[in-house]
Amino acid sequence: MRLENKVAIVTGAASGIGEAIAKRFLNEGAKVVCCDMKETCSITHENSIYVKADLTKEDETENVVKKSIENFGKLNIVVNCAGVTGVGSLETTALSDFKFQFDVNVNGVFNMCKSSISELKKQKGASIVNIGSDLGVRPIPERIAYCPSKAAVLMLTKCIAMEYAPYVRANAVLPGLVETPMLKERFDTVEDADAFRNEMANLYPLKRMGTTDDMANAVVYLASDESSFMTGENLGVCGGSLI
Repeated sequence: MRLENKVAIVTGAASGIGEAIAKRFLNEGAKVVCCDMKETCSITHENSIYVKADLTKEDETENVVKKSIENFGKLNIVVNCAGVTGVGSLETTALSDFKFQFDVNVNGVFNMCKSSISELKKQKGASIVNIGSDLGVRPIPERIAYCPSKAAVLMLTKCIAMEYAPYVRANAVLPGLVETPMLKERFDTVEDADAFRNEMANLYPLKRMGTTDDMANAVVYLASDESSFMTGENLGVCGGSLI
């Protein structure tokens, strides 16, 4: 097992990509602290606990780290997957919406990294994996807040990698469009869901959208010792959209 004897925090673990990562970590032998804003989490494994937290509040991210130490004795890995998106142009996006996306996508990552870094430094081969987006490096219309917020996550990752090498590695995964429950709900709102799905898939050179397992595969690699000579990298898992 690639993560045996490791303890990990995974944010956004109640659904979608975060849930897939948490389940994969458990299958790879890790003990996992699942974290999300929701009241409950479907993951009820003997080697996991669930901590409800608002990541924009530093005292709550500190509590997540505290619970990991109380329950499992250490912390080796932090995966920052929780995030929000929004649609809007410069003219149609309210400042409050712009701030909200930055608060969750950037400040939430900052808070969790800051709260956990002292514990991570105690462990050999500690790793931070932040979930960015291919839209953090390639802008598209109507994402005036989301694209800059994800770009900030990528630079934050590099800054942490530089500051804490060689004690803690920090890397980012850049997903493309991923078939999550949230995206499937969007498909349900259009008249021809199959045609819309094909349209989205054709945006990528590999002619398909990503799956949550695709993302979990990449995160396991970056969290494990297999990537021990990687830090400060942005790993595109986006079907070739960055070509």
